[in-house]
Amino acid sequence: MEIPGKIKWQSRRGMREIDLMLLPFVEQDLPHMDESVLEDYAQLLEASDLQLVRWFDGTQEPDTEARRRVVKLIRQCHAKRLGREGV
Repeated sequence: MEIPGKIKWQSRRGMREIDLMLLPFVEQDLPHMDESVLEDYAQLLEASDLQLVRWFDGTQEPDTEARRRVVKLIRQCHAKRLGREGV
């Protein structure tokens, strides 16, 4: 699947913690997923940087089911890249 340029651009948040999660996901993982994941991801990008940090570090739960699914998926993909699937 081709990822729209707007999605790639919006994935660059300027916060290292978030960029380390989002940029590899959008470049390496998302192109191999179905359209529904892209839709969930686009919705996730509407959140603030602070919300994203809290969702990724687990201090807060995402506010919608779609966001919960995609945060979980991004965290799993990130863990696989780090070789820490069991974390």
